[in-house]
Amino acid sequence: MRERQHQKHSFTANTGRGALVALSALALAACAVGPNYERPASALDTGFINAGASATDAQVASPDIASFWRGFNDAALTALIERALFANGDVRIAQARLQEARASLVEAGANALPGAGIDSGITRSVRPSTQQPGATRSERTGTVYDASFIANWELDFFGRYRRASESAAALVGASEAGLGAAHTAVAAEVARNYLELRGLQQRAQVTEAALVNQREALRIVQARLDAGRGTQLDVARATTLVASTEAALPALQTAIERAALRLATLTAEAPRALLAELASPAPLPGLPVTDLASLPIGTPTQWLQRRPDVLAAERQLAAATANIGVAKADLFPRISLSGLLGLNAAVLGDLGKGESTLYSLGVGLTWTPFDSGRLRARVDASEARAQQSLARYEQTVAIALEETEGAFSGFNRSAQRAERLDAAARSAEEAVRLARLRFEAGVTDFLIVLDAEREALVNRDQLVQAQIGTATALVVVYRALGGGWAAPTQASATLSSAR
Repeated sequence: MRERQHQKHSFTANTGRGALVALSALALAACAVGPNYERPASALDTGFINAGASATDAQVASPDIASFWRGFNDAALTALIERALFANGDVRIAQARLQEARASLVEAGANALPGAGIDSGITRSVRPSTQQPGATRSERTGTVYDASFIANWELDFFGRYRRASESAAALVGASEAGLGAAHTAVAAEVARNYLELRGLQQRAQVTEAALVNQREALRIVQARLDAGRGTQLDVARATTLVASTEAALPALQTAIERAALRLATLTAEAPRALLAELASPAPLPGLPVTDLASLPIGTPTQWLQRRPDVLAAERQLAAATANIGVAKADLFPRISLSGLLGLNAAVLGDLGKGESTLYSLGVGLTWTPFDSGRLRARVDASEARAQQSLARYEQTVAIALEETEGAFSGFNRSAQRAERLDAAARSAEEAVRLARLRFEAGVTDFLIVLDAEREALVNRDQLVQAQIGTATALVVVYRALGGGWAAPTQASATLSSAR
């Protein structure tokens, strides 16, 4: 099937008063077609975020993502995050995308400017003898020297290039938000794995400390059996407890290595080198805050406008809206100005003479009115894409609200659990002390001591797990808010450590 050819009308004419008047009238009537973008209004329920967070206008979050991590007062954590933000693959990809978007914006802006160039050359030709009967070949051979400066400018009467620049600028904003999202995600992932690694090391220390006590208890009951004052049953029970506690250590060491290997990937470093760097156990960092009321997170509107995924979705909607104007501009004529100023001579030495000067000025019009069906379908498609972007933006806002409410609730519940487990661990330690005294006094058998030891180990381990959960829940709050707030000036608060 023969393809439909675009009908093109063009003309070139010397500039004159009539043409200038006509162009001036068109310029005055010119406008950018398509809808003007307006940021969607988000009807936020200010009572939605009600998990104990303060929402006063005076508490405005800081955009500095590094300030949050410094609140943990852990130099190793801060160093890991800074290294990850520099070398992480996701961050580097986001940076390259931003560079691409900025280059596209420069290109879009340049398309609206006049184009200029130089056209020069030497042409040697031989005319056929039929045109010059009897002439020799040298008489029919000619050389033409040409050097010209040419310019062309498409007048943006209907806003094609303006809308394209708007779209490109919006995509730059989306890429900037994407880079912020990459920073937030990478920093949060580094923090989560680091906190889990330190917590696992603390759990291993708790287990090893319990093993010391359990092995001492086994030595005591074995000595009592050897002295004829104990039973083989007590020795068997003590041996079982020691073996079961020892069995927990390999799993903890495996989890520690996995967390360190994950940190190596996030920071783009050699795994074994980072394993050696983090091999020495360190306590779980203290939390900057222990309740959400002391976090200056701002109002829901403030942090929602700061969240990178929401910002990216809003900028993508702006780009899609501008692209409607680009598509609609194709329905209208394209008017351009062209000019040429040059030199043309048959002898190289004549190029500088006035007789060799040539110039031309013209106005061109290109229009495809008989292809409006395809062009209107393109407009419909661009409007449909804008509707998709709007739905995606609204969905992103809804997910942001959901995630933040869940993050606030999760942090509060984790902090409450850690507080109660701290009390339980203290009671369990006291129960072990009393059970040992009663056993040494002969009031109770060794089974009571073993049960108390086992219960104390379980409570201490659960307490450390709850402290890890609270710390990582705070990281989830940070990520849900889009990253970064001003850390409180008072001393860093810490959860009670296991005893």
